[in-house]
Amino acid sequence: MSSLTPFQPVAAGTVQITVGAASANILVASGNAYRQVRVMNNGTATVWINHGDSAVTAALATGLPVGPGVTEVLTCPPSDGTLYIAAIAAAATGIIYFTPVTGI
Repeated sequence: MSSLTPFQPVAAGTVQITVGAASANILVASGNAYRQVRVMNNGTATVWINHGDSAVTAALATGLPVGPGVTEVLTCPPSDGTLYIAAIAAAATGIIYFTPVTGI
């Protein structure tokens, strides 16, 4: 029987993007160990996110939608030892929080 590791934030801490009508990205984690990211949309509009390297962008309706007030935990493999996430919103602005985590 395997054991499951509880959900734990990592030392890198939470980062945030103030999202709007233009794509913005942020470095969420460095190192290959961080594969899960807790995403919290604290805004009033749906946002679309995408992950990748430092050039990653997000586009309306083609990324992963995260509704207003929604929190998700995603598995995002790092690219070249770093993980960047980009976000964009259609209408309103808001703050999107990203926390690298381990476990479930």
